[in-house]
Amino acid sequence: MEITDQARDLLDQLLEDEEASCLRLFFAGFGCGEPDIGMTLAEPEADDELHHINSIPVAIDQKIIHLTEKLTIEGKQTMEGPKFQMLGLPEKDC
Repeated sequence: MEITDQARDLLDQLLEDEEASCLRLFFAGFGCGEPDIGMTLAEPEADDELHHINSIPVAIDQKIIHLTEKLTIEGKQTMEGPKFQMLGLPEKDC
């Protein structure tokens, strides 16, 4: 998994502003027959794997850890606030 430098800077500020401990990636149900990955600022849960990726603490739900191997999180600042995109997820047939 990779977090780009721009995403790192935005996440670092969000973690500080929200007084959150980490970025958490979790199983968010199924879409088109494939698992979906959710992303939030939250405390790690008991079955999460903890990582530090580009200086960001990341908790990853063990159910979706295999989907994050080639994942890249990109971020940019917009008029509405920071926006993040997950790249490298498996293609869905829908």
